[in-house]
Amino acid sequence: ATALLKAGKKVAILVGAGALHAADEVAAVAEALGAGVAKALLGKAGLPDDLPWVTGSIGLLGTKPSWELMTNCDTLLMIGSGFPYSEFLPKEGQARGVQIDLEPEMLSLRYPMEVGLIGDSKETLRALLPMLEQKQDRSWRKEIEKSVAHWWKLLESRAMVSANPVNPQRVVWELSPRLPERAIITSDSGSCANWYARDLKIRRGMMCSLSGGLASMGAAVPYAIAAKFAHSDRPVVALVG
Repeated sequence: ATALLKAGKKVAILVGAGALHAADEVAAVAEALGAGVAKALLGKAGLPDDLPWVTGSIGLLGTKPSWELMTNCDTLLMIGSGFPYSEFLPKEGQARGVQIDLEPEMLSLRYPMEVGLIGDSKETLRALLPMLEQKQDRSWRKEIEKSVAHWWKLLESRAMVSANPVNPQRVVWELSPRLPERAIITSDSGSCANWYARDLKIRRGMMCSLSGGLASMGAAVPYAIAAKFAHSDRPVVALVG
């Protein structure tokens, strides 16, 4: 796995719910490889969105930088994700692949991987890190960061478009910096899930949840989350409508 990742010139990382507890390790690996990191919807809280090489969500509710990351990479590192929409991953044969997952049956299920590593994402990344070397060519990373910066400016311009009675993107854009620290953010199904996926900026220490499983859409998710954490010291913010 280390040799494959070292050989890649344009490394893309995809994280899911299985990497939520491994933010430091994912960031360290991404830094060593000069990689960009896309997030499956259930992995939205895996890394904060203020990191300039985090491309945001991937898939039907994904971002343009995440699409570009996957369509232009030559190496894919998938960590703790069962992301089901293979059409948003690199084309078969385009990229060499390494996948980390606790469940053996998940390996190569979505993309043909050359190396599959069965194990906890945090511990596996910790084992890989000492064997990785800092890539000196940062041109791929700079390309990713330029795309991400442009994307956030585009979202801001869209949010500032006036509407009657209100532009929903503006609501979420203004909400992001006002979210309490360590907040738990949950979203209803429907159009608000789009703004949750793309416009909401997650900071370190926050948690996120929504209905992200296939054939399990349900509008009661925000209320279930609110009830679960009713006695927690964490504030709960729900996007509904």
